[in-house]
Amino acid sequence: MCIDVNEAKLAKLRAGEVPFFEPRLADLLKRNWPHRLDFTSSLIDGIRGREVVFVAVGTPPQEDGSADLSYVLGVAEQVAKAAEHDIALVLKSTVPVGTNEKVRAVVERFAKHKISVVSNPEFLKEGDAVNDFFKPDRIVIGTDDNHAFELLERLYSPYNRQRSRIQRMSPKSAEIVKYASNAMLATKISFMNEIAQLCDVAGVMSSTFAWLSARTSASACSFCIQASASAAAASPRICAPWCAPGPTTA
Repeated sequence: MCIDVNEAKLAKLRAGEVPFFEPRLADLLKRNWPHRLDFTSSLIDGIRGREVVFVAVGTPPQEDGSADLSYVLGVAEQVAKAAEHDIALVLKSTVPVGTNEKVRAVVERFAKHKISVVSNPEFLKEGDAVNDFFKPDRIVIGTDDNHAFELLERLYSPYNRQRSRIQRMSPKSAEIVKYASNAMLATKISFMNEIAQLCDVAGVMSSTFAWLSARTSASACSFCIQASASAAAASPRICAPWCAPGPTTA
């Protein structure tokens, strides 16, 4: 069950229209709605009988550059008030370190039932998000609650059949991992752009450099390099929780 306050968007989704472009997503929508997937604007109806509730709302930058957490905290308050049983509230939004604690404070103020707040950041590449979801490099679950962890572990079990990709840690560690992953990706892209410019000046093909550097790297990661004529972007396969698999959504 997906919940949104925008009725126009819900109408489009029910008609099989995805409001943004992402390869394979429209096909998944048409294949699963309405038998396995549905949409509603009623939060009470949407979370009734659910063991896990994901929060995936925006955190737009404010004038001072900080993230606006009003949507995240607002949803947490609404879920806490509407919950009719114990729930694992999972934060998927990209949030500053310490947000899990803020959400827990809101939940404790309004909840009548136990609500475990879990940090579960995503690492999906734009343009390949569906494939990344079904074949994740790692699944980071930040929680100190064993029952909540077991719920998420069971939920993600179809994506862990060949090997376990789940990495459990504290909520704050999970939040740092997401920021570190984004920062590492930005650093690698900036570095490869600088090298690409040097290659242009020296008359060397940047794609050749990227291919060779990927195979002579002393890093613990094995690099998959995607290079263009004027820039190269490094995309590592996971060797640590903060390694970035590619251009991720914010």
